[in-house]
Amino acid sequence: MPAIKQFNIRPLYQQVADEFITRIVSRQWAPGQIIENESDIARSLGISIGTVRKAFDVLAEYALLERQQGRGTIVADLSSESMQSRFSNILDETGEKAVLSTEVENAELQKARPEVSTALGLTDKSTVLRFERNRKFKGRLVLKETVFIPCDASRKSMPQDKLRSLAEGGWAANGLATRKSERITPALASADDAAALGISQGAPVLHLERVIHSYENVALELCYSVCNLGDDLSYGVES
Repeated sequence: MPAIKQFNIRPLYQQVADEFITRIVSRQWAPGQIIENESDIARSLGISIGTVRKAFDVLAEYALLERQQGRGTIVADLSSESMQSRFSNILDETGEKAVLSTEVENAELQKARPEVSTALGLTDKSTVLRFERNRKFKGRLVLKETVFIPCDASRKSMPQDKLRSLAEGGWAANGLATRKSERITPALASADDAAALGISQGAPVLHLERVIHSYENVALELCYSVCNLGDDLSYGVES
């Protein structure tokens, strides 16, 4: 295992958390894997067990690790529907976060438009993966999304099924998401949106513009959404 880098002014537990995050993103620690004993990790890195526990607390706060009684510490599956819904504020009738199923289509590589480059912090003419994502609750389409994620131009030769797999992973392909910034605007459904959402043209909807950021504050995903909450969902406002 690699040693922690020296001469870093950040607290040691945060440096250790960075190392653990790298292992999760690279899948050295795979989804569902039971993490080795904390004392073994501390010994291999030459640090105290208290520092390891504080680093684990950081990852648990971001829902990257799950502590299960009788099993130990488990790596979360970043591609699961619950993880992909973690940045959604849509609530079910009980007030709990609604877990939405996801369908991806029309994935393609393209040059980023200026507003997309700005939102993602990219240079002009950067390549992005654009795709459409439909998110449903109990079979009903709730979110009609157009998504952009940074992508290496070398992937232009990638076949469609590979692009689709990349799109299905969303932000997880580029890093570890920990926060979002979002703008919400009330609107009226266009004819196309109404047809897709199964509502009348001119019915009230929400327009959402969301950027998901990494642990290092790098923009990982830009998403434009049209949202129809219907009668069984609500939108929670974060304090």
